[in-house]
Amino acid sequence: MEMLRKLLMNRLVRIALVCLFGLALAAAVVAWKTGVDFEALKEMWKQVNDYLVRHPSTLFWALVFLPGLPIPTSALLFTAGVVWRQQPLMACLLCLLAMLLNLTWTYWLAAGPARRLVEKLLMATAVQIPDLPQGNHLKLILVLKLTPGIPFFFQNYLLGFLRAPFYLYLSISMLGNGIIGTGIVLSGAGLADGKLMPAITGVSLIAVGAVLTQMIRSWLARRRRVDPVD
Repeated sequence: MEMLRKLLMNRLVRIALVCLFGLALAAAVVAWKTGVDFEALKEMWKQVNDYLVRHPSTLFWALVFLPGLPIPTSALLFTAGVVWRQQPLMACLLCLLAMLLNLTWTYWLAAGPARRLVEKLLMATAVQIPDLPQGNHLKLILVLKLTPGIPFFFQNYLLGFLRAPFYLYLSISMLGNGIIGTGIVLSGAGLADGKLMPAITGVSLIAVGAVLTQMIRSWLARRRRVDPVD
């Protein structure tokens, strides 16, 4: 109970719960307005689930490309856990691979074509894209990755556009997003299959990720107080 209380007190978790509640409420309103009842939704989901089970590559590539758009990554990961619930370990590995590929292509799209386009547009002006001081690379990556409310795709594009060191960006992103992402996948698998252990493991990983995030944010706050020049 103490662990649950600490988890619910965490700001990241509360924001995530509010977002999930908002999405559920919006979906309920849309369903009510369009006259869709629970049985119809259940049948629609069964058809989608059956299709994705038969075509796992469709879900995998959706996990690679859709998080590069304004689409909630957590919803996609939860869906993957539900669809691949018979093999939760494989589901986690596939989602981590998809996350790795997504982090890579979004970064290089922003660092390459997008940045060159903006540089060409700015050539006629006196405005230049500022170079990020080398000592601020780690701090910027941590701030963007740990600040609640910044969309996943925006973090990747901005860090790529500013050309933060790729391997530093990738390792920190996979560590932070990977822990919570794996927790979401296992939670979906456990809830869909009615198995307690994957669900508990998933919730525990989300809690670990949230606590780790809070610890690093506290460390950054102390660094700002000690070194206000940065």
